[in-house]
Amino acid sequence: MQVLYAGRSDVGVVRNQNEDNLLLDPGLRLFAVCDGVGGRVGGAEASRIAVEQIAAGVARHRKLINDFVEGNGHVVRRDVGYVLEQAISDASGKIRQAAQQNPHLAGMATTAAAVLVAGNHAFVAHVGDSRVYLARHGTLHPLTEDHSLLNDLRRRGRVPDQGSIDQVYHEALTRALGVLDSARVDLLDLELISGDRFVLCTDGVHHVLGDDDMQAIAPRGDVHEVANELIEATLQRGAPDNCTAIVLDVRDDAAADRAERVRRRLEALQGVSMFRYLPFADLMRVAGIAKERQVPVGIDVFHEGEFGESLYIILDGKAAVLKSDVEIATLVAGAHFGEMSLIERAPRTATVRAQTPLDMVIIERDSFFSLLAEEATAVKLLWGLVRMLNARLKNTSDELTSLKVGKPG
Repeated sequence: MQVLYAGRSDVGVVRNQNEDNLLLDPGLRLFAVCDGVGGRVGGAEASRIAVEQIAAGVARHRKLINDFVEGNGHVVRRDVGYVLEQAISDASGKIRQAAQQNPHLAGMATTAAAVLVAGNHAFVAHVGDSRVYLARHGTLHPLTEDHSLLNDLRRRGRVPDQGSIDQVYHEALTRALGVLDSARVDLLDLELISGDRFVLCTDGVHHVLGDDDMQAIAPRGDVHEVANELIEATLQRGAPDNCTAIVLDVRDDAAADRAERVRRRLEALQGVSMFRYLPFADLMRVAGIAKERQVPVGIDVFHEGEFGESLYIILDGKAAVLKSDVEIATLVAGAHFGEMSLIERAPRTATVRAQTPLDMVIIERDSFFSLLAEEATAVKLLWGLVRMLNARLKNTSDELTSLKVGKPG
């Protein structure tokens, strides 16, 4: 996997000092932007400490990351993600310690948004309102959610009138490095395909440009052109804050099969009503817990009466549904079954048997519940669950009505 990258930072038009810092480490394949909190003394120092500590924290575990890249079975994705998560969290303590030792730095803090490329995976972590985007097949997807007062109000449906949204709402963070000895870090890992592009930027860029301009600029051109264009476009619009952007591309000409597999998995997940309307980043979280399984002809996926704890989605092949050994239905590619097992551990009501070789995606109950521990994702998943249950209720009601109407008087 080849990684191409470029980054640029500018003080902007209004500010006198650049409190942003960026990290470009091709050796570690680690990239980050940090934005010293505007208006706080020592913002530049906070962001400097953050990029140094994040790099040092990841570098200490270089061997573990290399073992993961080389496929040593004892190192799993979660181990690598934890390295990045912990490096960012530990940076918070270092910043706070420096502030305590230097009264003139009291109250300093910073955001952080980072991407670590390890083999065929990317690990995305952030605290604050600096962002990471993924451009895939020409479409730009946000991978992070701002930890800001404004975004919290939006999620709760309590956004004030546009005229009353002033700088206070835009700058008020709900999470930052340096406030506490550790920080709660949002983490996402995803499987890469050749051509994926990541854009990391501080709010001095995305707040000025907005979604439409970000989409118009970010997916096109080489990494140097895009990094420069993002900053130049921000400067042309007045750049009231420091502005920093990193653009990185991943290239792997031998990865066509993996790209097709990733595409099929995402399409299969979107076919499940519970996941259909999830934002891209949350869909990637679901994809991250999904496992693949092949089932030979004639083998049962599960048996009637056995307790189930998994949702199954057929990627390819055909299966029979049997009740008391009588075939009652046929399932083909795109079909999903067993979703109620994600909610309740109950006996299977039928047997599912492979009629042709099956390629399947499986989501296990324990993994699903681990996603529910992430507040923002949990709310969206639970709404999806409500939609799914509502559709089931409606179908059952329609069937009962049909039976009643068709019953002889």
